[in-house]
Amino acid sequence: MAKKKGGLGNKGVEVLLSSSGANKISSEKISLDIEISLIKTSPYQPRTNFDEDNLKSLIESIREQGVIQPVLVRKSKGDKFELIAGERRLRAVKILGYEKIPAVIKTISDESAAVYALLENVQRENLDPIEEALGFEKLIKKFNFTQEALSKKTGKSRSHIANLIRLLSLDKYVINLLSSKKIDMGHARALLSLSPASQKIYADKVISQKLTVRDIEKLVNSGTVSKKSVKAKKDKQITEIENQLREKLGVFVDINHSPVKKNGKITLKYSNLDVLDGLLKKLGYKK
Repeated sequence: MAKKKGGLGNKGVEVLLSSSGANKISSEKISLDIEISLIKTSPYQPRTNFDEDNLKSLIESIREQGVIQPVLVRKSKGDKFELIAGERRLRAVKILGYEKIPAVIKTISDESAAVYALLENVQRENLDPIEEALGFEKLIKKFNFTQEALSKKTGKSRSHIANLIRLLSLDKYVINLLSSKKIDMGHARALLSLSPASQKIYADKVISQKLTVRDIEKLVNSGTVSKKSVKAKKDKQITEIENQLREKLGVFVDINHSPVKKNGKITLKYSNLDVLDGLLKKLGYKK
């Protein structure tokens, strides 16, 4: 395949690689054409939905200009390669029937490969909030990152990461609405304080009544939702303890404390069994 001059070229890949404080990597080869059949997709790819219109646009661009920016790969078992960054480009050339694609080969750890897979999607084409949240959760679970460490590696604020991961505690029905862009992240965050049943009811109201984020926030806090569904305003110290526990344990933490009775309860919410296993290990549970 002929290489084209101009565009981002290798520079775009290097910008991506230098954008994180992840493990240092070394380049084995700058750029060469690799047979597409030898490249397997990344197990750390956070994106599950690929916009068809954007992919069609990329296909037309490659048809006219060729692949301006190489994909990033690392060596796998045998003579195979594992994709680190560039799945949309790989998909596009497969559709075009190309046999080879320009690639940069890097020696890179599993941890760095996972970080770069997330970064490439976040920086180049926004993931939906749930995809991004699952990507962060996977990094925390697999590599035992704290939210603070993940913030330093990805350039995302700790509060941004924490807020995204909280979305995973939403009812699956609401999560699907958010993933399909039928509601926005602001709508979803406003529903976090509700019971699963109430979340569904008010998510449907957002769609049927075309409510803004401010509308649903007012509705949730107006008293029209049962008192059990809406959290009372908490003491700042309790909130700070919750935030510290969320960062340390990697799950949603809710502390319900009674200043009168001097007692209460702590609720830990996990999104799946893998997260539960990780939580139990952090709490010292052994099978």
